[in-house]
Amino acid sequence: MPSLLSAAAARVFAAACLMTISLALLPAPANAQADEMAPVRTSSHGCGAYTIRLQENGFGDPPDRLSITRGAKVYASVEDERVAVDFCRDITGDGVPEIMLSAFSGGAHCCFTHTLYSLTTPPRRLLEVFSAHSDSLSVRQLDSTPALELIGADWRFAYAYGMSFAESAPLPVVYAFQGDPDGGRYVDDSRAFPGVLQAFARRMNSGEAFSGGVLVGYATRLVVGRPDEAGAYLQKLPPTSREWLTNYGPDIRQSLGDFGRWDWPTRAGAAADARRTGLGGSFSAPGTREYLGLVGQGDTASLRLYQPQGRQIVAGPVLAQFPLGREFSDLGWWPAVTVRRASGRDDVLIRDARSGSVRFAAARVTPAALTELAADPLGVAAGLLGDLSRVAQHVAASHARPSPPRSAAQTAEVQRRIQAALTRATPWLALTDADVPLERLGNFGFDALEMPLDTAGQAQVTAPVSVGFTDDKTDSQYVPGERMTLTIDLTRGAGGWAVTRWTLTPRTGELYRE
Repeated sequence: MPSLLSAAAARVFAAACLMTISLALLPAPANAQADEMAPVRTSSHGCGAYTIRLQENGFGDPPDRLSITRGAKVYASVEDERVAVDFCRDITGDGVPEIMLSAFSGGAHCCFTHTLYSLTTPPRRLLEVFSAHSDSLSVRQLDSTPALELIGADWRFAYAYGMSFAESAPLPVVYAFQGDPDGGRYVDDSRAFPGVLQAFARRMNSGEAFSGGVLVGYATRLVVGRPDEAGAYLQKLPPTSREWLTNYGPDIRQSLGDFGRWDWPTRAGAAADARRTGLGGSFSAPGTREYLGLVGQGDTASLRLYQPQGRQIVAGPVLAQFPLGREFSDLGWWPAVTVRRASGRDDVLIRDARSGSVRFAAARVTPAALTELAADPLGVAAGLLGDLSRVAQHVAASHARPSPPRSAAQTAEVQRRIQAALTRATPWLALTDADVPLERLGNFGFDALEMPLDTAGQAQVTAPVSVGFTDDKTDSQYVPGERMTLTIDLTRGAGGWAVTRWTLTPRTGELYRE
């Protein structure tokens, strides 16, 4: 039965709306719920020195379109199932109006995209943001600068950790204008406005408790740099809430690493629409605030360490570089998780699948180098993690049903990869009492790692992992898994670091109990 779900959960929808203020809207598109396709209608409205042309068709083909025009020239446009102008006003303080264009893809409550242009000559894009479930950004004055701030929402925890959408709640995001009036833009500067985050967390927890609210309360304390308060907050929660957040605590803390830092590559000079992934942490020294970002521009993806210098973000030299194809995910190499060491600095686990088989490598990051940690307990533990992941990768792939079906040669290659992975992983079974039939291991994954023990002679690595096995009914590569705790004990001997024992134990604290 549900542990926290109540009528209060519905408050998240109202709260998301409270994050926005009433804005003067230009005429909006036709009723989005119309059952019949309406003919394309065109209307025009002025904004600054430009004409905003709206072509609307309700929900249907062709998609609606909003265009910024002057004379016969179209300077910019957005199109989607529904589009609208959210506001036309000067928010940067330079006397030139900005226009916010919103686009809605047509789902039940998702997804919205917002694009802000300054109506200079020519118009200049100041922000483009995927807002997920939030239909607008609010305009606020939060500091003493002439430019106003925009408040949106980060929905990274929607549906997470067993929640339904009705239980989910966002974190507020603050976009602030940075740079000179002629070349500046809006960037995610949420961590510079802790009061906004804390006020929202209080509103989420001002009434009857619900899961999204307590998660926001916990996450906000972590984001604003008060982990001790987060721990104290956790201990004061009702048992079910406390056990749930304890269960998913490592995942939550890892997920929050890039909060408010996603824009750091842009602030350091990367293109705003450059594809990227990365991790936040204290890489070069304890207590530092840094972002390890893999950013794709043109035909190259480069890994750099991004660091603050005053209000500026500075990119370090290239630490690793790879050719970039059409899809960013095809790189096959990226920083996966951070691991806090006893020294207080963070090391990183790299996921590398460029060969077609997954491996993990531990690495230490400085502004000038990325160094693999082979003779290190984390590096040795990465070997076990990689070997189990590789088995699951290839066992699961063998149950895929591609179209057209695999040829005999392709089927043989799949089996060869499974056998190679099994040969490599089987020796690990001598170090565990866990029942792990490797030939059926089709799901092994993790989103966080911790090292509760990290000394000169002994170490322990723990991770919440998903573990699942195939059976006679398995008919796809998607193998369900059970959430467990992987514990890896290591000792340093004459020959270096070695795993002495590893265990798998079920985790408790799910939001819903069967």
